[in-house]
Amino acid sequence: MFNILAWLDMAPEVWLGAAAVLTAGAFVQRATGFGLAVVSAPLLLMLEPRLVPVVLVLFGLTVSLMMVRHYWHEVSIGSIGMALVGRLPGNGLGVWLLLAAPMFIMEKLIAAIVLFAVGVTLFRLRLPMNRLTLFLAGVLSGIFGTVASIGGPPMVLLMHGLPPDRVRGNLAAFFIVTSSLTIITLALAGQVGIWHFGAALTLLPAVLLGNALANRIAARLNRRWLQTISLTLCVCSALGLLL
Repeated sequence: MFNILAWLDMAPEVWLGAAAVLTAGAFVQRATGFGLAVVSAPLLLMLEPRLVPVVLVLFGLTVSLMMVRHYWHEVSIGSIGMALVGRLPGNGLGVWLLLAAPMFIMEKLIAAIVLFAVGVTLFRLRLPMNRLTLFLAGVLSGIFGTVASIGGPPMVLLMHGLPPDRVRGNLAAFFIVTSSLTIITLALAGQVGIWHFGAALTLLPAVLLGNALANRIAARLNRRWLQTISLTLCVCSALGLLL
């Protein structure tokens, strides 16, 4: 293991911290439908910036594949079709930001995206769900997802009125397609390397552990309590990036 970490040029304590963050993020995502990147991105950016966004996108794809097995019968193309169309220009804008903006700007942008995600969750704003709003949500999701792998909040903003299982199923299907597109887009822009796949492989057990724990105990936990803890963590980590 130490040889692998030496190849990754990552200190053991940094790897352990990243593993703990990803376990918590995967737990929240499996329990609530989204949250892996919202919880993990700002903390990973402080621990090991190279993990954001590529490795988080890979894990977002992994968790979504595991989730869609449970909720595939809830998936409706009509709920995500126009959002997928909007995701394409959004990915392009996100890559442009990654290539053009310096790191301190990216840190502030990721913090703002996380706080936006917290606001969406807390205030549960209701917007009409139509072709235009789905397209615009897809554009924002593409920007957020490419910059920080946090593509969920714009979609959640439109899906608040749907049953929870339908939200989980449609978000999982949406993320499977869009995460794949994002990886391809980032690879074409020269942002994906063998290092990212090596790091993802070593940290995969942490994501699987978080998902397995959520499968076993999340249903027995108080949902409001779980949400309060995860949102508090998100706000603290976002503020850490802003300060």
